Amino acid sequence: MSIDHNAVREAFQSMGLYGDPESGLMRRFGVLLNIAPVDYWVALELDFIHKMGTAALRLSENVLIDAAHWCAYGTFGGIMASAEWAAMIAPQIKTVHDKLDGLVAVTNCLGWGHISHYQLDESNQTLEITVEHSYYVDYWLDKYGKAERPICYMWTGVTAGYMDLLFGGKVHEFTAEEVACAAVDGGTRCHFRAERLEKKFAL
Repeated sequence: MSIDHNAVREAFQSMGLYGDPESGLMRRFGVLLNIAPVDYWVALELDFIHKMGTAALRLSENVLIDAAHWCAYGTFGGIMASAEWAAMIAPQIKTVHDKLDGLVAVTNCLGWGHISHYQLDESNQTLEITVEHSYYVDYWLDKYGKAERPICYMWTGVTAGYMDLLFGGKVHEFTAEEVACAAVDGGTRCHFRAERLEKKFAL
């Protein structure tokens, strides 16, 4: 681990994460950030799934994962192009692993959960990450009880988005899945895996 995560967190906190008094928007790291209660965001996603119904469950989940994938690609792409990244993180980057480490350091400041482990296989272009306390899990368990399938859609999209930024030239060159979810299995850890998307018919 080459990036000083504590230094990134201290710098992140020193920025003063509050909205503009006129617009309520926060301009940091070259992007617009928004602070909102976890229950609000998760409720929106889960209400969408329930309104779509069981017949469209997989489609609904894919829509949410895809939205998170696009958001991760745009948000973290903007972060890596920002003056803050250039000053705080870029000088410490020598390898693609360092770049991932920087992305994790920033992500762990956002309040979505904590990435406690990540393993990048550069030759096979796969990524595995473990997230402690994904913000989906407690909400789901409190409202619905034990889940029957993985429900951390945002983290799934983020895992794929990381890989698009590290190895791809555009969004959707990689795909990801949640291979274990604390809402299903108990505990605090959710696990995600990303790999290059295989093109159909060689297209």
